[in-house]
Amino acid sequence: MKKSFLVVSLSVLLSTIIYADSVIGSVNGMPIYKSEAENAVKALTGGKQTYDKLTVEQKKQVVNVIAPSKLIAKAAKTELSQKEQDYALSTLWIQKKASSMSVTDAEAKAAYDRLKAASKDQSKVPAFDKVKETIKMQLKQDKAVQSIMKNAKVVAN
Repeated sequence: MKKSFLVVSLSVLLSTIIYADSVIGSVNGMPIYKSEAENAVKALTGGKQTYDKLTVEQKKQVVNVIAPSKLIAKAAKTELSQKEQDYALSTLWIQKKASSMSVTDAEAKAAYDRLKAASKDQSKVPAFDKVKETIKMQLKQDKAVQSIMKNAKVVAN
């Protein structure tokens, strides 16, 4: 009895998952799921629209927007070595984590001043306003790396 209940429960759960995320299109035989379309529509409209409320033509456009990423992901899996895939994932993680970090103008200016002071030819150092955003992004990336290294136990042999 318990075994049949478990089998029925798993069947219901799997069918719910399968039907809840229906296939709305494909590219080279790879399915494009409604959940992917919902995420794309949210990103494109700032959360103001849903996939179900789009016209048929707009739905086709969403599928066309998603298709390249599917093709790129498949090409990356087959054409990149594991080392290259690991590097790409780590770079993506740093970008994602860095986007949630905050850096003040004062922090950026302090970093700029340190870099400028260390420069041999200060006349070639660009003005702070021209490099402020680049410095901020680098500081955000540094904070992202520091956040993961904070509790790391590194051992060198």
